[in-house]
Amino acid sequence: MLYHYMVTPQRTQTRVSTGILSDGERAFFNGEKTVNDPDGYKRSARYRARQRMNQIEEDLDVLREAGQEDLVEEFVNRFGRVERLEREVEELRSKLDEEGGQ
Repeated sequence: MLYHYMVTPQRTQTRVSTGILSDGERAFFNGEKTVNDPDGYKRSARYRARQRMNQIEEDLDVLREAGQEDLVEEFVNRFGRVERLEREVEELRSKLDEEGGQ
């Protein structure tokens, strides 16, 4: 039996409603939005960004527990440069230890 698969054309990246910054916060930090109380807005935006980062940590734990390591690894590869570098250093140390023992 011969199967034909439809190829879906590459789409542009879907924009999610919020990342670490909302659209309004992004516009504010880019200097494209003015607000009545810039200092207060900045403090609040920074607080919300930290809350979202905390949520990301929790989400990564949920993904790990659900066996979605590939997504966690993708996230770490894209954004966790320090952790990736630490892992690579440990791998190199292990290799050197193995080679030194031969």
